[in-house]
Amino acid sequence: MSRYAELTPDAYRVLSGVELGAGVARGEWSPVQLARLALDLAREAEPAINAYVGFREDAALAEAAGLEREAAEGRLRSPLHGVPIASKDNMYLVGEPALKGSRTTSAEPARTASPFVQRLVDAGTVVIGRTTTPEFGWKGTGISPLTGITRNPWDPSRNSGGSSAGSGATVGSGAVPIATGSDAGGSVRIPAAFCGTVGLKPTLSAIPVWPGTVNESLSHAGPLTRTVADAQAVLALTRGPDARDPQSAFVRPDPAVTGRPLRVGVVAAPFGIAPSAEVAARTAPAVEAVRRSGIAEFVDLDLDPAVPREIFEGLWVTGRGHGFADLIRAQGDVMDPGLARLLPLAQEYSLPDFLDVLQARRAFNAALFAVFDRVDLLLMPTMPLVAFEADREVPVGGESGAKLPWITWTPYTYPFNVTGQPALTVPFGRGPGRLPVGLQVVGPFSGDETVLAFGAAVERVLAPTDESVVAPRR
Repeated sequence: MSRYAELTPDAYRVLSGVELGAGVARGEWSPVQLARLALDLAREAEPAINAYVGFREDAALAEAAGLEREAAEGRLRSPLHGVPIASKDNMYLVGEPALKGSRTTSAEPARTASPFVQRLVDAGTVVIGRTTTPEFGWKGTGISPLTGITRNPWDPSRNSGGSSAGSGATVGSGAVPIATGSDAGGSVRIPAAFCGTVGLKPTLSAIPVWPGTVNESLSHAGPLTRTVADAQAVLALTRGPDARDPQSAFVRPDPAVTGRPLRVGVVAAPFGIAPSAEVAARTAPAVEAVRRSGIAEFVDLDLDPAVPREIFEGLWVTGRGHGFADLIRAQGDVMDPGLARLLPLAQEYSLPDFLDVLQARRAFNAALFAVFDRVDLLLMPTMPLVAFEADREVPVGGESGAKLPWITWTPYTYPFNVTGQPALTVPFGRGPGRLPVGLQVVGPFSGDETVLAFGAAVERVLAPTDESVVAPRR
C-alpha cells in the first residue's frame, strides 16, 4: 500500500503548481503520482483538443521516480520539485526533437536544452510532453501543417489561440499546472486568454530565449499557468542572463513599488479600439470589482499612440520572410501558405522602408514608456473578443487578406512586444457554457515584480467569479 495520500483527478486539476510542490515537500504526494495523473488527464483530453506533439511517458516517470527518491531524502530542488509540466515544441529538451509545427524540421533529438526548459528541469519539474504550435510559431492560432488544429478545452469547436496553442489548451484542460510558451506578438497571452489560464510575457529576455528567433527583438519566453503564484515561481527559477541570448544581459529586475499605493491606469479601449460587446459587458463588472477592492488607486486612461500595426508588420514580415527565405524556396509547398507568403511580402520592403519602421518603433516606444511617468501599471482586456471558430485564421468578417491576418484581431497584445514591456493576463468568469475572458496587466520595462504582485491581487478579487477554474471534462 502506498505511503502517499490519495489525490483524485478532480482535486489535482485545481491545485496550483506551488501547492502541488508543497505537497511533495510534505511527503503527502509523490512526483510519480503527479506525473501519472498529468499523463492520464492529458491523454484523456487529447482526442478533443489535440494539445500534444508527443508524450514522454517512460522518461517522465523515470525522472519522477528519481525526484521522489530525492524528496524522500529531504533534497528538494525548488518549490516546484516533482511538479509535472509541458513544454512548447519550439524549445529544446535534451533527448527530444523540436519539430516546431513544421514538416520541414528534423526529428533528431536535441543535444542541448533551451535555458527556459533546462532551468525548470534543474528545478525538479517533470516534462510530460511537447505541446503543439503553428509552424515556427508564426501566427496567433493553433493550426499547423504538422499537427492540424489544436482546440479550446472549454469548447473544442473554438480556437485555442496561439502560437503557444497546446500549452494553453493543456493547462486550461487541467492536465498540467504549468507549461512553457513563447510570445512575439501575443503567443502566450492569446491562448491564455482563450483557454482560461494565467499567461506571463516577462520583460524582453528576462527569461533568456535560445535558440534565437528571426524576430529576436520581439520574442519573449514565458509560462502559461494555473495561478499567478505559479507564474511568479517560474519567473524566479528561470530569469537571469544567458550568453546565448545577449539581450538577457541587460535586464535588471526592479523591486516592486512599496511605501505608497499603486497607480493603475484603466484602459477600456486600448489604442482606441473597443472590445466586442461580449468582452466589454463581462470586463466592466470585473474591473469595477477590482476598483472597489482598494488594492490600488485607479484612473481612467486613454492610450494616445495608434496601434502600431505598420511597425509590427514591417518587423514581422521582413524577419520571417527573409529569415525563412531559403526554406520557403526549397519546401514552401509543404509549409503553411500564410508563412510562405511572407517571402514575397518581405521583398517589397526596401532598406529605407525598414529604417523608417525602426524610427517609427522608437517613437512608439517613447510614447508608451512616457505613460508610465503617470501610472505604475495599465489594466485592460487581454483580447477584444472571445475564442472564435477553431478552423479559422480570423473571425467571421475579419481581414483574411491582410499581410498578417492574425494581428488584425490581437491589437491589445502585440504592441507590448514592440516595446518589450512585461504583460500578464489573468482569467476570470470561467464556467460551464462560458468562454474565458482575460484582464491584462502591463508594466514598465523590467517591472515584472510589480506586474505579478498586482496580478495576484486581481486574481484574488476575481476568484469568486469563476465557477470552475479548469475546463469541464468532455
